[in-house]
Amino acid sequence: MVDWGVIDAKYPSKLDKDSMSVEEYRKLRTIELYDYLPQTSLEDRATYTDIRDAVIELNYTFFGYIASHTFINNSSISYEDKFQSALLHFCEMWHKFKFAAKYRTDLSFGVFFKPRVGECIERELNEVKYSLRRSLCMEVGEQLNKHWGQVTYDDLKHVKLSPEKMVALQAIFGSMYVADLETHAMFIESTDKNFGEVPGSSENYTNLTDMLVHEMVSEEKLLTESDLLNLATILDVSYIKLQELLPEAEKKLHTMLTQKKELAETFA
Repeated sequence: MVDWGVIDAKYPSKLDKDSMSVEEYRKLRTIELYDYLPQTSLEDRATYTDIRDAVIELNYTFFGYIASHTFINNSSISYEDKFQSALLHFCEMWHKFKFAAKYRTDLSFGVFFKPRVGECIERELNEVKYSLRRSLCMEVGEQLNKHWGQVTYDDLKHVKLSPEKMVALQAIFGSMYVADLETHAMFIESTDKNFGEVPGSSENYTNLTDMLVHEMVSEEKLLTESDLLNLATILDVSYIKLQELLPEAEKKLHTMLTQKKELAETFA
């Protein structure tokens, strides 16, 4: 915890805290603390770790905002993982804000750090190879005149790409989990059919019910409320809708497993 008595004595504030909202005070006090950093060099600024810690405590909810708004294509990564990653990468770059020699000084704290920290979280935690996804999405973005980070699966129908690049992007966007092309090829279905495939294991689902079936097969268990909440957040869909569809998905999976068992017994 930051000792604000020490901070306020060492870096006095001219703000009237009692007359401000919490949000306004946080914003202005953050800028005020940054104004105490020297403009000599980034190395000099990085030594002011007491200011760094005070800025983190002031803007603690901001890192939660970044964590919750950064989608990671990795099923094993939790909100806490993203939150800790956000804090780590902020500590690596906190001193760059308001450094006039290299960076713009007219940007707000959030505008400066959200894209930078968010990108670092993706690089660290995403299963999809960052450089591959970025280069392909940049090509799509150039055709659509939008930032590469805003490119979505639906954009692919509006661009012209080589078949190889289109397949790569479809693999990246079409899977909630592994989309690394080096491993993706291992799971491409062969032309030879057999009865050993697990029902619901295909990721080519077209509706939420099939998606829930796929999740249960992938996780090898029935889905809990926590699982549904996580899916609702990741997919940006209604948690209530997923709750309503879950019984239907469980019934469908039961039918598929029963049919598979009967088929296996028939050809045994």
